[in-house]
Amino acid sequence: MVLMVLPFLEYAQQRLEDLETELSYYCDVMVNAAEPRHRIMAGREFEQRFLKALEDGSSFSYAFDSLKWISKKYPTDRSFRLFTWEVSLGKGDNRYFGVIQMSDGVFHVLKDEFKNTEDLTDSEFGTDQWLGAVCYNIMEAKDKKGSTYYMLYGLNRWDRFEHIKFIDILFFSSEGIPYFGKPVFKQHFKDGSSKVSHRLLFRYASDAQFTLNYNEGMGMIMCDHLVRRMGRMQGQGETMIPDGTYVGFEWSDGFWNFVDKIAIEPMDQAPRPNPILDERKGKKIFGNQ
Repeated sequence: MVLMVLPFLEYAQQRLEDLETELSYYCDVMVNAAEPRHRIMAGREFEQRFLKALEDGSSFSYAFDSLKWISKKYPTDRSFRLFTWEVSLGKGDNRYFGVIQMSDGVFHVLKDEFKNTEDLTDSEFGTDQWLGAVCYNIMEAKDKKGSTYYMLYGLNRWDRFEHIKFIDILFFSSEGIPYFGKPVFKQHFKDGSSKVSHRLLFRYASDAQFTLNYNEGMGMIMCDHLVRRMGRMQGQGETMIPDGTYVGFEWSDGFWNFVDKIAIEPMDQAPRPNPILDERKGKKIFGNQ
């Protein structure tokens, strides 16, 4: 039996390696081609061939390491992995793609409906109404009932004037179906009232440096505090930019509770253990040149 299985595994490995060679070519073109139409065509080919590769029963254990231009994120429990990527259509317009592949090989294709969706902070969405973004961090957490959910940190380059960073919540139904959004973010007001949101969204100037990530040392989600100012780019108008102070969200009583003004003294950057996006010239979201 072993003698029969090994050749099959070797064949499957070789097949995935061959597919990856093709994928790496289209992946490079869809990101780096000068013509938007070439990027779009390569993106279409990449998506079709990538989904075909994921149909292979052994593909979950295959790393796809040569695909440098897409984000590949695993939670700590390794129960799934999330692939996300973007294709620039030109003039600040970007299209987003995503796939969730479970450890058993089953995968779910995500359909970006960010710009067509209303009630963004207070709704639960399925895979056909995904808020498209490139995911740069995944973090596990548990709700009051002890059920696991996953916090997805993402970046959407909304247009040439503004970007959006956000934290969406991914969870799975008892049937294993993925859903997005969960009422776990709470903000308290001076009059004693509070508001609970399904996700956090921050819209800011595209030429600004905005940090949103979990700080292990402080035990909280931290981000720049945004204020409204006139943009510096021609045609930008009013937009949101960091003012040098920081706010956050701290876990307590089953919610991520808003914490105002963490840092009183202005700082160049929010303290964070592992910077994901920084100010180094020539760097893109994954740290590639």
